[in-house]
Amino acid sequence: MRFGVLYNIDYHEEVHGSASRYYGAILDQVVALEELGYDSVWFGEHHYARYSFGSPAAMAVAAAARTSRIRLGTGVSLVPLHHPLRLAEEYAMVDVLSGGRLEYGIGRGFLKSAYDLFGIDAEESTRRYREGAEVILVAWGAAGKAFDTDGEFWPLRGAECFPPPVQQPHPPVYASGAATLDSYLWAARRGLHLATAFFLPRQDFVRDAIAQYRAELAGAGHDPGSREVLGVIQMYCAETEAEAAHQGWAFTQNYLQFFSGLDARNPHDAAAYQAYHQRRTGRTMGDLTFEQFDRSNLALIGGPEAVTAKLRWVEEFYAPDGLLLEVAQGAMPPELVIPVCERFARHVMPLFR
Repeated sequence: MRFGVLYNIDYHEEVHGSASRYYGAILDQVVALEELGYDSVWFGEHHYARYSFGSPAAMAVAAAARTSRIRLGTGVSLVPLHHPLRLAEEYAMVDVLSGGRLEYGIGRGFLKSAYDLFGIDAEESTRRYREGAEVILVAWGAAGKAFDTDGEFWPLRGAECFPPPVQQPHPPVYASGAATLDSYLWAARRGLHLATAFFLPRQDFVRDAIAQYRAELAGAGHDPGSREVLGVIQMYCAETEAEAAHQGWAFTQNYLQFFSGLDARNPHDAAAYQAYHQRRTGRTMGDLTFEQFDRSNLALIGGPEAVTAKLRWVEEFYAPDGLLLEVAQGAMPPELVIPVCERFARHVMPLFR
């Protein structure tokens, strides 16, 4: 199993300090994660409430300059909000400057505020997402030569994408799948890898959707064994169970409550997001006790033995190829992030490789 760390941080000035200190601490952590043997680090994209990153590409390039092995992912790049040729160029540069280490995660996002901010109709989100992804794949596959595309939003004639990415025919692309089965099936039909969410309470839905994704891959002529399924899950590997129940749970609960307020303040009314709202967590999990949450296996919180047991359950239930661990959340002080990741790397990761 592969292990990456996903940064979708809720920024708090009183905890993280200035912007330069905030980003500097994250880059220091990335260097340490490479030394600890993590396979990848991923940067999210959001444009609201000081959450995640406005430019995951900038973070990836900065991380590339300080590392040599660890792979660099986007979790996820919000394709509908941007011109896809611009994304193709930008992330091809990331692949070149990192020496071919890009893992490109794509999705629609879930915040209505982002669509409002960019003046885009959320009803168009799925169509923009899929057309944009096609343009990016065509641009990368053209290997620096001129290409044409047809489409509703971005018909192109004689376009070029320079530089071409190092990884050919293109860097690995991970399509996000969460609450809508069709997103899993579309990823399979296009032969893309899958990034999904193991923190969703509808665990049976996610497990069954993964199984249908793999079946659809085979039906579309793709080898399921060559396509990865990655799952996002919160992680806090504590020294003791008492620390996990007190400190680890406090950070997780802080984040769940923060998360629940994001789209609650500006909810989607678009039909394109109805499935999301029918299956969304609501993050009312923030109202649960640690004991209630602990029994759900929605997060990896505990001492090394407890985290190992939870991960065994995740492995058997979902059968993923890797995990994207969310650690630095809920106003966690930056100096605590690496000790948590070090305990996981030392006591848990070797048991799953």
